[in-house]
Amino acid sequence: MVAATSRAQANGKTPIHSIFNMYFSGLEAFGQAYDPFTKGFARAQLECMGHLNRRAQAYLEIPNRLAQCRTPQDLVNEQVRFWRTAYEDYTASMGRVTEALSSFALPHLAFGDDTTSGRDYISFSEPEEQRSSRNRDRKAA
Repeated sequence: MVAATSRAQANGKTPIHSIFNMYFSGLEAFGQAYDPFTKGFARAQLECMGHLNRRAQAYLEIPNRLAQCRTPQDLVNEQVRFWRTAYEDYTASMGRVTEALSSFALPHLAFGDDTTSGRDYISFSEPEEQRSSRNRDRKAA
């Protein structure tokens, strides 16, 4: 005996399917809303890992470079070179991390409507001739 199926079940359009479609479309919208956040965060993590990799390689090169030093001056020059490249690497990496993290600043994470007004809160002093003409108008009135 064959069980009777409804037309919706035969087409694969059951109420469960519509619930899952609604759920996954919401997840997709959520993912698109936070796409700048996730991309920026991933770029920052990638830059941090690259920075750690470069510094680890520099530390591993120390014994080989020190073995090539023949005078105390060579040793000092090598230490200065190591710390200069470390400083340059730190500053360049932190600049790129800051740039990546700034890509998901507040405008991307703001919820709701933009309620900022178009009013300019910076005030400038009026030119002297406008101020004197206003005073004359007030006196006459």
